[in-house]
Amino acid sequence: MRLLRICTLILSLILALPASAWADSDVVLAAGAGYKKMVNALSAAYQKKTGKTLDLIYGNMGRVTTLAKESGKVDIVLGDQQFLLKRAALAVTEKTELGRGKLVLAFAKGSKFSKVADLDNPEAGRIAMPDTSKAIYGRAAREYLTKTGRLPDIKPRLVEVATVPQVFSYLATGEVDMGFLNLTHALNVKDKLGGYVVLDDKDYSPISIIAAILESSANKDKAQSFIDFVKTDEAQAIVRANGL
Repeated sequence: MRLLRICTLILSLILALPASAWADSDVVLAAGAGYKKMVNALSAAYQKKTGKTLDLIYGNMGRVTTLAKESGKVDIVLGDQQFLLKRAALAVTEKTELGRGKLVLAFAKGSKFSKVADLDNPEAGRIAMPDTSKAIYGRAAREYLTKTGRLPDIKPRLVEVATVPQVFSYLATGEVDMGFLNLTHALNVKDKLGGYVVLDDKDYSPISIIAAILESSANKDKAQSFIDFVKTDEAQAIVRANGL
């Protein structure tokens, strides 16, 4: 049954791709959905500069890494290094760090709370955070609360949900007063938040966001061209503008 589910997942992802994704001239890049805006901007700038195109796949990292492992069609993966190289154990030939993910404390629109000290305010209600066992920013939030001495006292007010987008959903509907997001996502939805504060990165482990060429890539030279591009000042400006 497990094998059948994996095969079905791979087939569904492959069928969702444009036909051009399997063309010899194209490089396929698979990235976490939370970095879609940034990757789209990088791809557009890369095409403008070099005339070369990328075919882009987005999804949660579990699905992205499954496709990368099982299809043999993905050339580049982009996301959290810990997940890609350790948890998913993808085999890569080269990687480059785009930047470091940043944890933020975000506030619901219309909330009277607006600063980190409000975590300690007894009037503050529920606080949403991503899954601390699976989501990288959930683990970062737990580390932050532990290192700043707020756990375990704050635990009764915490609401643990699966993903960063779900934290935002709780904020957008006013079900929580504040929640932990990453800066990239906060920038994407800033008009729908009451504000956010970037938290001190000394209070959680570094979150390295990388682009890496898969060992199984059939287009390593073309993939290398994009990796070289993301190291340029032009590409790095796009990365910084998107919260890394």
